[in-house]
Amino acid sequence: MKRIILAGGGHGHINVLKNLIKNPIKDHEIILITDSSRQYYSGMLAAFIEGIYTEEEISFDVPKLCRLAGVSYVEEKIVSLDKKNQSVVTENNSYSYDYLSVNLGSLSKVNFPTDFKNVTLVKPILNVVRAKDEISKLCKNKKNPKIAFIGAGASGIELSLSFKAAFPMLEISIITAHDMLSNYNSKTKKRFEKLLASKDIKVIKNEPVNEIKDNKIYSNMSVYDFDHAFITSGFCGPNVDFDGYLTMDKNYLSASDSLFIDKNALAMGDVASIDIYPDMPKAGVYAIRESPILYENLLKLIAGESNFKSYKPQDKYLQIINCGNKKALSNYGNFTNYGRLSFIIKDKIDRAYMKVEE
Repeated sequence: MKRIILAGGGHGHINVLKNLIKNPIKDHEIILITDSSRQYYSGMLAAFIEGIYTEEEISFDVPKLCRLAGVSYVEEKIVSLDKKNQSVVTENNSYSYDYLSVNLGSLSKVNFPTDFKNVTLVKPILNVVRAKDEISKLCKNKKNPKIAFIGAGASGIELSLSFKAAFPMLEISIITAHDMLSNYNSKTKKRFEKLLASKDIKVIKNEPVNEIKDNKIYSNMSVYDFDHAFITSGFCGPNVDFDGYLTMDKNYLSASDSLFIDKNALAMGDVASIDIYPDMPKAGVYAIRESPILYENLLKLIAGESNFKSYKPQDKYLQIINCGNKKALSNYGNFTNYGRLSFIIKDKIDRAYMKVEE
């Protein structure tokens, strides 16, 4: 009996499990290896911070999904993928495979020295889930705690707005080395600048951070005190040794447009960079579209077929950023819409994504 290993519990493998519940793969042993029993959906994280969703509503119970799909669940931290020996190595064991699928996600990249005292990295997402309780305690013990977000991309802005909605007493600053929302149209940027100003969230632009130490942020221009800081300024591949596999900058696996990293191995999501699309952003909207291609190509690989599907990143896609108080901003090309309708649409999309048919 041949063995399939699903390395990681990311959204692509959640999709594989959902499909296996309905259509099991016969005559193969399937093992999923991950170091976290819950897979959190970043699209619902901001509303969770506000208390709109529970932790259970924004995460998948991975062991339960594995059980329903007939997949063996192994909760261990992966430290290496050994191409030569065709094995996945964890802190405790080594698992050989005939077929491999990798969906390990990414980590926050820190570009400056920091002592990590009262500092949260936004990847993995579990860090932010836990930080909510820390901020809640902080607000009970201090009158107007100072919270800083390093980075002004969608993640930093969305989280700043959600924490402000949940804890209005917070004094929030966003510090960025460049401009805010570099991948968005000018209309969306202006709308967010007005929205952040109306919420008394200060945006400090063009100030690269040089160091974080002793609850102080040292930029190239000034020094800022904080009670808690979140680093949202960039990402890198996981802390895994991809032994024998081709990697790109920041330890991302190099994948073909059909998501192959070897003749019998695939990878998708933030852990991989597609070689012909090296500048494709690490964003969930791309991973969602990659997921069905990963599943279909895995089936074709097992069946000995070769007519694999290719993934082409979409030129335009709908982005909806939660803005707090059950309002959101939609961005599609040059179209922008802010208000409750955008949140309702986002809520419907997100709840549908989290649904599991048993």
